[in-house]
Amino acid sequence: MKYLLSPALLAVFGLAACQQQLEASTPAQGQRMPVQRATVACSCPAEVPMATTEPDSVFVFSAGPALSVCGYKETRKRQEFFSEFAVSTCQPRKVLKYWDIRERCRLVFRNDTLTVESLKNLPAGKNFTYEFVRFRIDQFYTAQGQVRHQSFLNRNLRPYTPEEIARVKQDYEKAPALKAEKSIELANRLLLSALSGDQQAAVYFRQFPGKFPLPSAYEEEYADLQRMLRDWNRQAAPR
Repeated sequence: MKYLLSPALLAVFGLAACQQQLEASTPAQGQRMPVQRATVACSCPAEVPMATTEPDSVFVFSAGPALSVCGYKETRKRQEFFSEFAVSTCQPRKVLKYWDIRERCRLVFRNDTLTVESLKNLPAGKNFTYEFVRFRIDQFYTAQGQVRHQSFLNRNLRPYTPEEIARVKQDYEKAPALKAEKSIELANRLLLSALSGDQQAAVYFRQFPGKFPLPSAYEEEYADLQRMLRDWNRQAAPR
């Protein structure tokens, strides 16, 4: 996964360089975000970094409760993307969930439900091209007058074909050494091969740092990929 390392890089390079790709590769269904300004008093929780006192967006449910969105927001071509932000109730003022700098999210309010789509930049396209795909989805809605929250992974990611998986595993098996950027790209491909259900690719992914030591600049990205695989396996496990 292409990863952003600091708020400065986020503001200067990440959104400027990647935004056009994000706008082109994310599904059209999320492009509308009807923002509702609540008439109730609502302010950002003090513990949310990157937030001002006034919320960036306020969403009011038909049952009455209102949610605020506070944090870093970027608007490009009438699309809004958030990072380092929180979704909170307005009354009482309580943080329901916080997304840190590693996350790039899009918000959709439809059918009385606020949906937060966490986007990941992964080699999921043709010929392993990088695309922003929805990985985790959080939904906030009301039941019996109370705000409810559910979080789940997008299990509809396009799986790699058997031919793509075979190529990725062959690259891992035959490459004697790789430059740092190429090695993290291979780690990303092994992750998607594992998410596609290939057990050997999952083994290769876990063994990856032993065969291709990663420089410190990529250690955090690999750790994030590990978390993604762990979350994926946990959701798939029978309960």
